[in-house]
Amino acid sequence: MRRFCQDRDLLAVEPVMFLGGGFPARVPARGEDAEFSGTTFTSAASDFHAAGVAPGMVLTVYAATPSEGLALEIISVDSTTTLTVSVLRASIEDEPVAPPADGEKFHIRSYDVRISRVSEALAETLRRMSEAAGISAAHFSDSSQLTATTCYGVLAECFTARSAGGSADDANWIKARHYRELFRSSRLGLRLAVDIDGDCVAERTRTLGNILLRRT
Repeated sequence: MRRFCQDRDLLAVEPVMFLGGGFPARVPARGEDAEFSGTTFTSAASDFHAAGVAPGMVLTVYAATPSEGLALEIISVDSTTTLTVSVLRASIEDEPVAPPADGEKFHIRSYDVRISRVSEALAETLRRMSEAAGISAAHFSDSSQLTATTCYGVLAECFTARSAGGSADDANWIKARHYRELFRSSRLGLRLAVDIDGDCVAERTRTLGNILLRRT
């Protein structure tokens, strides 16, 4: 299943999801032997390939407490023990930025399962809109709006899960409601432009907010 955002995109919006605890994330790798050389991160005791570590995930390095650590984007998995990492870049096209060494402990945290679920739901909505034109999810072009919409959906899920049992004025509930509203409004603002003949001109354009109401 194609994912419309990555962990690095969530990091740009809510770094606490990779630094704080209590979030429903997958942790494919952790250790206490972090070493840096420029943008190269090494953990001799790790096997990143076997752990399923992938570009776009987030590495957090810290001395004692994760909440006081440094969250970095993973650019590439170069071997079983080495990664290329960077301070979060404004664009994935930018050159990697070497981070300062920040402790020997680390963990890699990923929300890929939730990203896949939200992406699949959005893809199904888009598929229903475009099936008459023979367009599938594999043909969808990434856009900043689609990425942001997916991020909001994932963030809403994560903060809702973290706020379980909390009061109505709990900060996690407040964030959950905030991101649910952003997800709803952003989803309604998505536009599906279909270029059937490949001439870079959209023959059909629809938005997920086009709803026809009929009096019955």
